[in-house]
Order: sequence, then structure tokens, then C-alpha cells
Amino acid sequence: MTSNELYNGLMIAKMFYFYAVTALLLLSIAFYLVFKKKSITITLSLLDILILIYLAYNFLRLLTTNYSSFQDDYFIWLVLLTVLYFLWKYFITFDEGDKLNKTAIILFTVFLLSGLLQALYGILQLYNISPGIASNQFKVIGTLGNPDYFGGYIDSVAPFALGIFLLAKNKKIFTKFFIIIALISFLGCLFILPSTLSRASWLACGAGITFIFWHKYHFTEKLKTIFNTKIKMVSVVAMILIISLVIIAGVYQIKPESAFGRLLLWKVSLNIIKENSLVGVGFNKFDVVYNNYQADYFAKGNGSNTEKLLADNVRHAHNEYLQISAEIGLIGLLIFLGIIFSAFKFSVINNDLNTVKQLTEKVIINLSAKAGLIALLVFALFSFPLHILPNLINFVFLLAVTSKTNNPVIVKEFTLNSLVIKLSAIFVIAITSFFAVKYVQLYQAYFKWNDAFMAAKGGYFNIAEKVYENLNPELKYNGEFLFFYGASLSAVGNYNEAIKFLEPAKQKFSDPNLYVTLGQTYDRLNDFNKAESNLLHASNITPCKLFPKYLLAKLYYNYNMTEKAIDKANEIINLKAKIKTTAADEIKTEMKTLIEKINASPVKAGM
Repeated sequence: MTSNELYNGLMIAKMFYFYAVTALLLLSIAFYLVFKKKSITITLSLLDILILIYLAYNFLRLLTTNYSSFQDDYFIWLVLLTVLYFLWKYFITFDEGDKLNKTAIILFTVFLLSGLLQALYGILQLYNISPGIASNQFKVIGTLGNPDYFGGYIDSVAPFALGIFLLAKNKKIFTKFFIIIALISFLGCLFILPSTLSRASWLACGAGITFIFWHKYHFTEKLKTIFNTKIKMVSVVAMILIISLVIIAGVYQIKPESAFGRLLLWKVSLNIIKENSLVGVGFNKFDVVYNNYQADYFAKGNGSNTEKLLADNVRHAHNEYLQISAEIGLIGLLIFLGIIFSAFKFSVINNDLNTVKQLTEKVIINLSAKAGLIALLVFALFSFPLHILPNLINFVFLLAVTSKTNNPVIVKEFTLNSLVIKLSAIFVIAITSFFAVKYVQLYQAYFKWNDAFMAAKGGYFNIAEKVYENLNPELKYNGEFLFFYGASLSAVGNYNEAIKFLEPAKQKFSDPNLYVTLGQTYDRLNDFNKAESNLLHASNITPCKLFPKYLLAKLYYNYNMTEKAIDKANEIINLKAKIKTTAADEIKTEMKTLIEKINASPVKAGM
């Protein structure tokens, strides 16, 4: 599910595929319900209600967030996945002996096979049989384009597969085919996971597997028997802490720079939360505001040399709990944690009875789904699986499975008569049809956007600018599009018009390249103050990058501010390069020449 014909086709193709499949599913079900004569009884558990509240709260924050749009992709994801959550619950049923029905078996088999196919594709990439689909930047990525995203997907499937195989072992439940698929899926996932070099995915998978072993071998009962005094309990807790610290220290040594980078990211994220604690900065706005906070952090003289070297263009917090808090506040985080608490609160295991005798198909599916959820929730401490569509789909699917197989208290139950069902179905058909037409148009826009992007990449800015002009009505809500459109206008010398798109882009996009382009454009318009302001902002977002500093040095020199020009040139010359490149060496050489030129001048203007 990728496309070289769409802009950012690696991610966007998956999104449109998801939209198409969901639309077809909704239309099929809606047409079926139009002709259905029976009433439907709907029951809502606490988990169901909290999920609806979470969606409603996100909708409210979307309405109250400046420069947001109902076409926000992440909001559309949440809406569609909430609908799918209830559909998955509807299709997963059990008979009186807690055995799965055929539809549920098909759903779980597809889930297991999706993980197996990803693992097999990763193995082919590992042994150079099939190349990755994201150039040569990463080797093992499955179809997700990044080893971190790939590791998250594997994490959601591997513990679930192990649970099916291990908990059903030596019991006459499930079919042999289903158990074999689970075993092969687990082994495939386990084999490929180390090659991702994603430490977070290793820890997450380990947490999910531990949960399965804990229930399989009844560790709770054994620990209560062995450690039956306070001294023994304290000793085992201390031992677990020591082992955990040793594991964390060992994992840290693999990529220490990445760990330090996370610490900076979380520090700045906490600053966002501190200033917007209750309701956050706005729905899906983390990637818009974070770079500005990071720039402010360094502009105020904060940050060590290591932090300046590791600072980068950031779009995610690499911690879902921090990102939720930053975007929709502590209120949103509490609702989300309530969902997680409700998913795990209602156990299907009666602790007063023999655990082994309770391992029905329903119970095993429940424990396996919870293991997958645990893996994703641990992974979410260090990454952003809930913002990668395939991983988010798996997360919601596992939530639906957990909800269906728990033994929760029913909070609300009501019956829809035939007339209400028919009217609701007609409404769904109308909304889905409108949605489908709209997103066919959007698909075509992304197709043309890619044409314009490739034209600009080849230096044909006049062609790109004309395409962007035609796409503006359809994509004007997208900050990245506004940046590309404005950059093309600037490249062809239409500076005043470029500003009309580059400035609004700042409300929806905060890539340092946007501020670099603004700085260059304002320089062409002889607006020194705005040129300097934007270039300084770009430089403070990523202090290790030479190009914004290089443009500042040139700007100061052109305006006869020789002291500032020399200071900036010396800063560039002495700056430790994150990665040595020919371009960086050329910039440093040019800065040395600039200093010599200024010093050789008989009159140093501005000094």
C-alpha cells in the first residue's frame, strides 16, 4: 500500500486505501440495514461510553482550535475508527460455550496474517531479496517506511499470536490451522524484530510476552506462596528494579544519542504542557507548536551543546501520553487513561476459581488482546504508534476485542426500532457518499501535488507554481502545501505573492525550511527585520544546522553589519557538524573567506 504517483505516497496511499475500504464497508452495511425489518438492541459498557466521550472531546477541541479544519486527517481517522470499533464488537461473537463464531475467526486470522506478512516482507528486506520502499535510508521497514513504525506493528501482533498458541496449548479449543497460524506469526515477528534496532519495540514486545507468560504459569499465585513475608516482597521488588535498570542501561548503550534526543524532546514537551495544562494547545497541533517552543528554548540561552547538536525538526513527542497532554490537555489525557483503565479493569478470570479450567476461547482471546495492548502502550512511552495509521487501526481493533471479551457492567442499553434503523442507514449512505466523492477529489489533488513537487525538484518552478495555483482551493487547509506553493512563487521571483501563502503556512506548519524560505523572501523584498527574525527562528529550531546561520551571516554582510557578520561566520566555523558533508565544508570555507574580506576592507562599516 504505497504509491509513487501520490505526494508522500508511502503514508498517503495507506490513508486513501483505509478510506476506500471503510467507505465500502459502511455502504454495504447501511444498504443491508435499509431492508432489515427487525429491531436492534444496543448495549454500551463503560469503555464504550468513554471512547465516545473521547471522540466528542476531540471534536470540541477541533472546533475551538484556531486554524483547524474538519478535513483534518487525524480527526477523520478517529471518527472512522470509532465506527469500526463498534462494528468489530458486533461481528465478534461467541456461542454458549465461549467458542468463536466464523466471522470472528476470520477477523483474528486476518490480523495474525497481517503481522506474518509484514514479518516475511521484513525478512526479505533483511536478506536483500526485496528492497525497502523508502530508498536506502532504512533496510528493514516492512511496508511502513520506517523501522520504528514497523516495530510498532510487530509489537501489536506478536504477543497476541503467542497468547493464542501458548494459552491454547494442550487444550481442545480453536482449530489446528488457527493455532499454527498463530505460532508461525509469532516466530516470524520474533525473528525480524531485533533487526529493526528499535529499542522501544523490543521493550514493548517483551512486556506483552511477559503478560502472557505471567498468566500461563500463574506467577501471581506462585509469588504469593514463595514471597509470603514483607522482607521477601521487598527483596523481590528490589531484584526486579535492578534487573530492569540493567536492561535499560544495556539498551541505552545501543544508541545513546537517540536517548539524549528524546530527553530534550520531552523537556520541551513538558514546557508546552506547563503553559497549556488543562485543555492543551489544540487538536493535532503538536507538530505546529513544538518547533516554536524548541526555538524559544534555545533563543533564551538554554540548552547544552549536546542538546543543540541533537535538536531536530520534530513532528511527534515520541511519547503518546505527553503528546495527548500537550494537544488536548490533562482533561484529554484523563479520558484516554480512563479508556485504558476500563479495558483492563474487568477481568474475565475469576481469581477464586482454577485459572486453567477457565481458559476458554473467549478468555484466551481476551488475554491475548490485552497482551497486544500492553505492548502498544509500552511502545507509546517512547514512540508515536497512535499517529501511524496501521498501528492505530490495530490499537482500536485490540480495544474492541478486549471490550467484547471482558465481563463489564452494562451502563446503558436501548433498542432501535426498524424505522430508526432505516433512517440512520439512509443518513450513513448520504454521509458516506459525500465523503467518498470528496476524497476522490482529494486523491486526485495529491496526485497532481506530486507532479508539482517533482517539477519543483527538477527546477521547473514555473510549472510547479501553475499546478499549485489550481490545487489551492482543494489543499489550502494543508500547511505543508501552502509552504510548497509559497516557495515556488518565491523561486520564480513573485515575492509579494509568496508571502501571502508562506505567512499563513506558519499557523499550520513549523518546519525550519519554511522560516528559511520566509527569511530569503523578505530579504529579496529588502525587509531586513523580518528576514532576520525568520532566519533566527529557523536557526534556533535546529542550532546544529549551518544553512540558516550562513544566510544570516550573508544578510548581515549585505547590510554592512560587519560585527554581526563576523560573529555569525565564526559561529559557523566553530560549529561541530552533526554529519560531515561537502556542503558543510564549503560553507565553512566561504565564511573564512568572508571574514578575510571584511578584515581586508579599509573601512569596516557598521563597526
